[in-house]
Amino acid sequence: MTDTALIAALVAGDRWLNADACAAFLGMATPEGKPNRRGFLERVQCRPDFPAPLQCGGHRAWRKSEVDTWALNQRRSA
Repeated sequence: MTDTALIAALVAGDRWLNADACAAFLGMATPEGKPNRRGFLERVQCRPDFPAPLQCGGHRAWRKSEVDTWALNQRRSA
């Protein structure tokens, strides 16, 4: 994960997050403490209620505000 992706996940305001930044923003980490990109892609982003990504070339990005709203709704329903 790049430092830029981590900073985007932590900075206030709306940003576009890649899979690593989404994992970090949602608190998904590997036992080594790195963002759990694979876990995010296999268990979260494929859910029908998760925001759709922006497809740009071969890369996907999610709007931070939409991911934040989704996470808030998940906490409320739990």
